[in-house]
Amino acid sequence: MILFTSDLLFGSKILGAAKYAGLRGQGIRSRAALAQHGPIASWYFLDLEAELAEQESAEVLLEAALGHPQLRVVAFAGHLQTDALKAARERLARAGSTHEVHSRGSLNARLSAIIPPLAAPSQVPPPQIGGVL
Repeated sequence: MILFTSDLLFGSKILGAAKYAGLRGQGIRSRAALAQHGPIASWYFLDLEAELAEQESAEVLLEAALGHPQLRVVAFAGHLQTDALKAARERLARAGSTHEVHSRGSLNARLSAIIPPLAAPSQVPPPQIGGVL
């Protein structure tokens, strides 16, 4: 799982959900890092409001992610960033149905459904009592 954000708190939440789902998460800060990690990743979370280096834009990073067909892209931004959310939604709709766009609030509320835990609590066997250690 690849994460591009400059929001350390929200980024930690996404990386934590990925770890809970059994995924190895990698934060990246450039297109070059996406090119390096993209071929081996299955998820790409893109913060449309992230502070970017020169010559970088959310649109360029979104297009670069779509160059890796195995990546499931989840783009997100604050709910007031309607233009950025709309543009990402339109671009990802043309690319395929596995991609998603969310406001931060929506992503926060749905994160465990988007990246489900490795084993649901009901599937985890109860601890054995009185066994040998």
